[in-house]
Amino acid sequence: MKKILFLFYSLPILLLSCSKSFLNVPVQGPSTGSDTLNNRNGVQQLLVGAYHDLTGMDTKSTWWGTAGTNWIYGDITSGDTYVGGTGGNGLPHGVPDAQQIQNFQVLSTTGFIDDKWISDYDGVARANSVIRICGQAKDMTDAQKTEVIAEARFLRGHFHFDAKKMWNNVPYVDENVISFTTLSNEMDIWPAIEADFTFAYNNLPETQPLAGQANKWAAACYLAKCYLFEKKYSDALALLNTIISSGKNAKGVKYDLAPCYHDNFSVTHENNQESVFQIQFSVDQASIPINANVGETGVSPLFYQGSDVYYGYWKQPSFNLVNAFKTDANGLPMMDASGNDTSNVTNIKNDMGIASADPFVPYQGTVDPRLDWTVSRRGVPYLDWGVNPGHNWVYDQNFGGPYLNVKNMYLKSEQDQGYNVYIGYDYEGNSAVNYNIIRFADVLLWAAECEVEAGSLEQARGYVNRIRQRAMTGCQPAIDHSTGSPSASYSMGQYNNTWTDKNFARDAVRFERRLELAQEGQRFFDLVRWGIADTYLNAYLQKEQTRGVGSVQSGAAFVKGKHEYFPIPQQEIFLDPKLKQNPGY
Repeated sequence: MKKILFLFYSLPILLLSCSKSFLNVPVQGPSTGSDTLNNRNGVQQLLVGAYHDLTGMDTKSTWWGTAGTNWIYGDITSGDTYVGGTGGNGLPHGVPDAQQIQNFQVLSTTGFIDDKWISDYDGVARANSVIRICGQAKDMTDAQKTEVIAEARFLRGHFHFDAKKMWNNVPYVDENVISFTTLSNEMDIWPAIEADFTFAYNNLPETQPLAGQANKWAAACYLAKCYLFEKKYSDALALLNTIISSGKNAKGVKYDLAPCYHDNFSVTHENNQESVFQIQFSVDQASIPINANVGETGVSPLFYQGSDVYYGYWKQPSFNLVNAFKTDANGLPMMDASGNDTSNVTNIKNDMGIASADPFVPYQGTVDPRLDWTVSRRGVPYLDWGVNPGHNWVYDQNFGGPYLNVKNMYLKSEQDQGYNVYIGYDYEGNSAVNYNIIRFADVLLWAAECEVEAGSLEQARGYVNRIRQRAMTGCQPAIDHSTGSPSASYSMGQYNNTWTDKNFARDAVRFERRLELAQEGQRFFDLVRWGIADTYLNAYLQKEQTRGVGSVQSGAAFVKGKHEYFPIPQQEIFLDPKLKQNPGY
């Protein structure tokens, strides 16, 4: 196996799984000191189970609503993608909960919200069980126990971080919690999350036996991310400087950008020098769909055996996102001198409403090459699957628009080689391509952001140019295999003028972050922590309601002071009355 095997159905994992809420589950099974698991092998099984919850696929999973990639909560809420699919309420094509979330009409009773809460705290519970049982193991040295506890605390930090950015007001649950019905969410848990990552940073090794394991530097990156979310820019910058100069992945390879942008979304280049921490997916006859990217089932175009028709369902890129990849005469993003985004005034030419059999000439203007590694559009090759004919590949343009997702899509050549015999079975399209929770480009852009706020604008420019240089010189997307030439007009430049205006530098860094990390589940949380979600998203929603995409409903609006965070699930408040609802819900 190329990666950690998540033993989803093993007995130890089921013993630790949550029922409808982690809050009303008493300490059970191995947590009471089971002789079956209080040894080194048992602890390792429990640790594997905790890693599995990174996928979001626990025993109460709803697939899309709990996906570890966070596309429901970070992408469709951000203006980068639409829910996609069709307006029907019957699965697999209609996802009503996701539509409520996209349009900021979510309720405390929306099912996906409770499912996500359960998923995050199931991960917390599994990590805590590792810590408890590890303390009882008789065949482990103190050093071995410390290292395992550091790994479990890293995972506990991850799940609490995920909950914190989702709901803000959440309880912190450590291994000593006994009562699950009297937990308060009125205390800021950032210090506790920081403490978990600090312990992991100080006690994890630089290298690990398996590429998917957390190491010292992954913990350092998470700690820096905590500082960034808390606006502790100086603290974050000091740590990021250390990471950039000395950080290594779990196999001991120094962090750097991968030569090709697409290497980060390809099964053959997983866990490369750019990888900080990935969800490890795998697909074979023994593990379908257990270890695959089930949380994004239907996100990529799906091949139906015996037919040449492809259908793209959910997470369809928005007009706004595609427009953002337009470049000016210097190969730079479409921003004016004040840093304002001017890309969305007019749409890139597209085939909305044009049948695949009808003539169509693709957009002839210049674009950032990352566009076609991120989005599939008519007339341009879709990886090695052939040229996208447009309408026939999209399930319902009227509901989700004319574009399809590319990132983390498997190659046709991989399917042909038997990489996944289940690809195309029914509507699954389950992928084994790993998902980057954090990659080094992310780290460089954090550093650029911190330099703008608490350091050097010129150093920030250098980091952004380093990101852009890879996109300029790395392998080009959308090659016309009949000619060997690019199929689109790619133009990519660098910021050659000195940055002296802090506001312009801030906007340039944020724009670069959007382009580099598009559809990676992060955009909405960035908008919130920057404090611009209300102005940005209301302008986006107002414009989108004129573009005829059915999933963006009339009247959709973002309410400042409310929609920055999701409602605490009503079911959890019922189970624990000490939980307080978030403002506005």
